[in-house]
Amino acid sequence: MQLEDLEILFDEDDLDFDAPSKEQLYIMYGHFLNDFDKAPLIHRGKKVIFNTNISRHPLFKGKYEGFVHVITRKSDYTHKRQYDRDRANRIHWIKPILDNWQSHLVSYFERINNEGQTQYFYWVQSKKFLIILRELNPDLLLVTSYCIDDFNIGQFRKHLNEYRDRK
Repeated sequence: MQLEDLEILFDEDDLDFDAPSKEQLYIMYGHFLNDFDKAPLIHRGKKVIFNTNISRHPLFKGKYEGFVHVITRKSDYTHKRQYDRDRANRIHWIKPILDNWQSHLVSYFERINNEGQTQYFYWVQSKKFLIILRELNPDLLLVTSYCIDDFNIGQFRKHLNEYRDRK
């Protein structure tokens, strides 16, 4: 799949802000399982793994935590994870972006997180979408993915420029 051809899973008018329908959740989870669980995703010579703990989140009970993490975001108010329809609607973009990470459309940079761990960022600026992997030897951990918005775009531009300046 070409990165230029990435499209959302569901028409935004058909995808609720509060939760996906059972059918939509089934499709989203199916993409996640196909891309990460059924066969290993190898990226830059390493297996991409995810959190395989089982979620107790009310909307996603019984699903892998790694899946829940890429379709939810932490609330600034409650500090709990809440469904994020924009992330969820792009869950099927993660694998093609990682498969095509050297494309001119992907802005790649690395950063050390607050725990001193190396994280890898894959940002398709034209789609306003970012994926984060973390070094977890011998593998790479899928940390999260999300949509870049007006509130965080400056931060990621700064990180990208700092990385490029170091290279």
